[in-house]
Amino acid sequence: MRGDSRAAAVILSGVLLSMASATPGGGQEAPADFILVGKVQVAGAAAWTDSGLNVLKGQEYYFQAEGTVSLQKDNPIASCGPEGLAMRTLQQPLLDQNLGALICKVREKIEFVEANRGGEKIERDIGEMFFIGKENRVVFPAAGRLLFRVNENLTDDNDGAFDVKIYLKHEAK
Repeated sequence: MRGDSRAAAVILSGVLLSMASATPGGGQEAPADFILVGKVQVAGAAAWTDSGLNVLKGQEYYFQAEGTVSLQKDNPIASCGPEGLAMRTLQQPLLDQNLGALICKVREKIEFVEANRGGEKIERDIGEMFFIGKENRVVFPAAGRLLFRVNENLTDDNDGAFDVKIYLKHEAK
């Protein structure tokens, strides 16, 4: 009996090791019914990063992200992965998600509004935002351009980047 349980433990260890090394960095494999449609690097200091993809209403996407951003350059305790830091502020786009987490938005349209009596116009993106983190699935409720950023409005002192893989659910024929 002892020999059998040792053999089972060795086999199980091998299976777990091969699963951990299935993708670079030990990340998860994408679900079988999704195909890779894009990759984008999201700089921590960027406002919104354009993925180059237009999504359609009802399409399901799967995202995987890795990397590190610093929410304050040269401050080691301000670094985080795509899940963000376990804190919330009023200076972030999604108030109910971690500060610095990876988020996305589907920009449905751009609106120009008058900023003051001088006639100066400012640009405003219209669209819904979604939490992505390290990995997530999203079914988009509207069509538009897919954009990414960190969940923080004050990005001038940020550093680092997240690398994001974008997968689209393959439609069965």
